[in-house]
Amino acid sequence: MALTGDEIRARLAAFAAHWAGYGGSERSWAQTFLTQLFDCYGLDLQGVGARFEAPQQGRFVDLLWPGVCIFEMKAPSEAKRLSKHREQALGYWANAADSKRGIEAPEYVVLCAFSRFEIWQPGKYPKEPRLAFDLVELSDHYDALLFLVKGEPVFQGGQTAVTRTAAQKVTELHERLTDRRAGGPDERREFILQCVWSMFAEDLGLIPGHRFTKIVQDLRNAPGRSSADDLGGLFAILNDPASARPEHGMYAGVPFANGRLFQRPARLHLLQDELDLLLEASAFQWHEVQPQIFGTLLEGVIGQNLRWEVGAHYTHDAEMQEIIQPTIVRPWRERIDGLKSVKEAEAAQDDLMRFIVLDPACGAGNFLYLAYRELRRIERDLKLRLSELRLAAGMAEQGALDLFFPLANMRGFEVEGFAVSLARVTLWMGHRLAVEELGLDERTLPLADLSGIQRADALSTPWPKANAIIGNPPYHGSQNLRQILGDEQVE
Repeated sequence: MALTGDEIRARLAAFAAHWAGYGGSERSWAQTFLTQLFDCYGLDLQGVGARFEAPQQGRFVDLLWPGVCIFEMKAPSEAKRLSKHREQALGYWANAADSKRGIEAPEYVVLCAFSRFEIWQPGKYPKEPRLAFDLVELSDHYDALLFLVKGEPVFQGGQTAVTRTAAQKVTELHERLTDRRAGGPDERREFILQCVWSMFAEDLGLIPGHRFTKIVQDLRNAPGRSSADDLGGLFAILNDPASARPEHGMYAGVPFANGRLFQRPARLHLLQDELDLLLEASAFQWHEVQPQIFGTLLEGVIGQNLRWEVGAHYTHDAEMQEIIQPTIVRPWRERIDGLKSVKEAEAAQDDLMRFIVLDPACGAGNFLYLAYRELRRIERDLKLRLSELRLAAGMAEQGALDLFFPLANMRGFEVEGFAVSLARVTLWMGHRLAVEELGLDERTLPLADLSGIQRADALSTPWPKANAIIGNPPYHGSQNLRQILGDEQVE
């Protein structure tokens, strides 16, 4: 069965984390590296007809997959000097064709120094690589290698680019509202978060009929109306717990969401150019947005000065996986693999339901989101293992258990108020995406209580008991700590 994009991305993130520190030679591990890379796409490298060390005019191509691609590997020390190896790699491509035998050169060439990739399509673009990126960005650019699975590669855009571009549109809207002092700072930030969740929710059908976008379109076409009334009314309905939902009009079918996100429905009047920006933002495929990238939104909205003051900075997926894999994923995978009885599996399931994860400086919730996604996959695999053990023991197959890993098990501290709210939104989005990915019969509305994500200074707040502590501390640079935080805080 073909892997989904999310599954490939997850495998590539773990792959990048595993190889991040490699500094050896090309010859030692190139074949292992490529074998594992192909496995991330669900491919048996040799099974598809690719060959290591394919002879060519007295030299050897590191990997040749006839009709598909060439991989030329270099040592990590050559990552900044790949340009000097292009002639060799492209020479292999030029010599791979054999017109007499009707053999065409592979369409793609990948020049790789473990920590750096260049993807070439020399038959169409002979002068420049289609894409160049670092290993740490590999999961973001998973779609650039889709030719491995006979898909159409994407060399620009992709999910991460969509996320960042969408976040930039929302950030620009916030900047314009700030420039003209529309509402207060808190109301502007609440408005942004309420819009972000609504755009995501309507793309996944939680808000029916793309109601949010339709309201923005109607406002754009009717200057006499105000977003303070129409969008503000939508946010108020999302906050209303009354069981009877509107059956007619612009709010028909809008659910109760709350989760304290809509506790104060933001009622801001948008000007025409601001409505244009919001309409552009709503046009993105928000169900494809990767919530872990929303650190970019945090950095944009809180501004450079506050970002420096609180030490906020974005950590890449692969770098986060370097923490999450050994701290959470591997121990659970080892435990599942070692289960021998139904009793052991049931005990593991009970432990998983009580498994608490804490990020003491959670920012926009990136670490918590990735950890939550991995735990939901672990939950699925643990249920499958329990079913296998029950069948092996001659027990009746268990009916669907109404046991779902609680989103509230994700805990965090953060000193910046907007970051706390954004982290909650990120996790709510992650909750819905997990349900979609795993095909779960699990409700995601009303939004789960995430009061465990608190506005607090982790250095002066009692920490809850946790099974795993993940994340990275606020970054100020060692030379600036006393100036920014003061002696008492540093000590």
